[in-house]
This record gives sequence, C-alpha cells and structure tokens, in this order.
Amino acid sequence: MGNSLVLFRPAAYSVPMTETLAFIAMAAGLLFTPGPTNTLLAVGGAMAGLRRSLRFVPAELAGYLLAIHLLGFVAGPFVQQSPQAQTALRLGLALYLFWLAFRLWTAQTELLPRQTVTPAKVFLVTLLNPKALVFAFVVLPPLAGGQWFAALPWLGGLCLMIVAASLTWIALGAAIAGGRIVHPRLIPRAGGAVLALFAVLLGLSVLK
Repeated sequence: MGNSLVLFRPAAYSVPMTETLAFIAMAAGLLFTPGPTNTLLAVGGAMAGLRRSLRFVPAELAGYLLAIHLLGFVAGPFVQQSPQAQTALRLGLALYLFWLAFRLWTAQTELLPRQTVTPAKVFLVTLLNPKALVFAFVVLPPLAGGQWFAALPWLGGLCLMIVAASLTWIALGAAIAGGRIVHPRLIPRAGGAVLALFAVLLGLSVLK
C-alpha cells in the first residue's frame, strides 16, 4: 500500500455486481448502526427538531470525507502499521466521548439545544470515528490503493448513504421527542449514557 498512494492516477476498475452489493451492505451497516455520531444526531433531532438539525448533516459528511482522505492518502500507512497510532486514536475518541457525555448529562434544560449538540461537535466526533478506518481501507477498495479517480463513484454512493443515515437518526430523535414518549430531560441524559458506554468500550479496546 505504501508504494501505491498516488492521489491522481486514473485507472480502470471493474465493479462486479457482487462487489457493489458488498459495498452497499458494509457501508449501510456501518452508517445506520448506533454509534457516537448517530447518538449525537438523534439527541440533536430530539432537542432542536428536524428542521433545525439539518445543519448537522453536512458536518457529518465533512467529517467522514476528511477522515477518509487523511487516512487514505496521508496517515493511512502509518495508522495501519502502527499499533501505537491506533491506540492513540481510540484513546482520543474515548476521552472526547466522556467529555461530551458529561456535557449532555449536566447541561441546563433551557440551554440544551445550544450546548449539547453543535455542528462542530458532530464534525469532530465523526472525524475521530473509528468507522472511518473501515471506510478507507475496506469499504472503498480503489481508494485504499491510491486510485482517487476510480474511487469517485464509490465516494458518491457513500455520500448519499451518509446523508440518508444522518436524516434517519435526526428524524428518529425528533419523532421520539415529538411523540413525548419520554420526558425531554431524559433524552440528553440517555444520549450521554450511550456516549459514555461507547467511551468505555473504546477504553477497554485500548487495554486489550
């Protein structure tokens, strides 16, 4: 991989149907399953509503695209071959998730929409999300080989799925709040508890 990282190298890349279906299945599985970013999106949708939470969608999209390109073309070989770098990535995200969980748990009710979830927080959590490693090295085959032009169709499809997943989680949070299934104060606390759980799991992975 280290000798093939060329940013602009046109290359023919055949896309069998089985590979396309595998790409869709892996990308959708990663994007739609619960995680730190999706938790923030759901909390944002619940506290700020669907329309006001649409600003989180480009923040997640930018976070994933920047992370994927940094991993694929800049830090990829180093991160893949350095257990210390992988440990630092997990530890950094775990600490940030603990901090966000604390903010969600302790935020004043009247300030929740402004304090708990912002585009900047969604962007940073997504940028540090370990899912980006899988996208860069497994889900996007030509990008992992440094073939940026060949990766464009895959990146386009991934962007569409990122937007769809973002809207789904935001709408889910807004629907929970709109239906008054739970008390509004419990929503950020539940989100904080989930983020703390992800932080603990990441911390445990560092210790292994």
